[in-house]
Amino acid sequence: MAWSPYLEGRTVSDPKSDARSGIRIEQSRISRNAVYFPKEKYLLISDIRRTWIQSTTLSLVGCCGKGIPVFVVRLDHGGPEKVNIMMEKKENADKMVALLCEINPSIRVEEWSREAQLAGTAPR
Repeated sequence: MAWSPYLEGRTVSDPKSDARSGIRIEQSRISRNAVYFPKEKYLLISDIRRTWIQSTTLSLVGCCGKGIPVFVVRLDHGGPEKVNIMMEKKENADKMVALLCEINPSIRVEEWSREAQLAGTAPR
C-alpha cells in the first residue's frame, strides 16, 4: 500500500507501519499521528481543527426509496473541503471522535442536529 497525505506536504515518516499500529474503527484506522481512510489517504491529527458527527441516510436504489441510516464523522482541517468518514454505527462514530480528542485535546467538537441545519446554525 502506498499511503498519501490528504494535505500536500503534511506527512508521516512511515505511514505504512503507523497505519498498522493504529486502532481500526470500521473502514478507518487511527494512530497517534494520523487518521487513515480507505483509498490509502491519511490526515494528520494535528491538522484537525474541529469535528462533528452528522446523521444521514445512504440511498441504495437511487434518489427515491428507502435509505439506510449512517453517521458521517466530519473533520475540518481549515481547507476548503472537509474530510468525511462514513460509519455504520453511531457508537463507532462516537469512539472515533473521542479518540481524536484524546490524542489532540485542541480539537473542537461541535454538535450537529437536523433542526440546527434547517435553521442554518449547524456546523458546515
